[in-house]
Amino acid sequence: MIEDATSYRTKEKVLLDLAKALGFSAASLEANRQGKLTRDQLRQFAVRVIQPAVLTLFFALAPFLIWAAMISAQKQVSLTEGLSMFVSRLIHMSQLVETNGKFGAFLRMGSTLVSLVIAGFSASKFPLALYFDLLGREVTKREGRVVAREDQTLRPNGRDPVEKFFFVLKNDYYQVNLPAYRALENGSMYILYVMPRSNVLASIEPKLNSGVAMAGETSGVQPVNSAAPA
Repeated sequence: MIEDATSYRTKEKVLLDLAKALGFSAASLEANRQGKLTRDQLRQFAVRVIQPAVLTLFFALAPFLIWAAMISAQKQVSLTEGLSMFVSRLIHMSQLVETNGKFGAFLRMGSTLVSLVIAGFSASKFPLALYFDLLGREVTKREGRVVAREDQTLRPNGRDPVEKFFFVLKNDYYQVNLPAYRALENGSMYILYVMPRSNVLASIEPKLNSGVAMAGETSGVQPVNSAAPA
């Protein structure tokens, strides 16, 4: 377990540490207060959508393009014609065996099926809710007492455990990184700005006793002039 820091930090310093850890700016925080995502945040979270999409397309198309390119080179035909011939042979296994032999047919069919299975697995990881959140560019405000939590999953053979870190607000868990876990002043009152469908945390700020949200100061988070009401 990672010990919580015991040294006192002002709420401004807590906000700065959280902003650095989670990658949001003062401009993004102000936009979140108004219920909107900024372009910087769209780029930040788009990586989570793009990566599984690219992997899915790669594994879905790669075997067809590779075998089509080999047929195209052997038969001196276009890539499109080579692709058509390969698909036709896949559908009619007798043609695939006749043309490439049993081992060649097994290799082509096996590699294609394995690649499609991987593509299907990658597609299952596609964050559809986050995708629609990014299209909508909206966040919702939630507030309350937030606790940092660390979960460990033990692995066999003495390997290091898999660690995940969360901010917990009532019954809601928001996965964060280790720096954010360390930056939180555990058990204090916060305002969280969350994407409504995916429940992804966009930004967070300490809440003052007066019920008014914080404004960022220092070099890491530029000053925010206006403060949103609680």
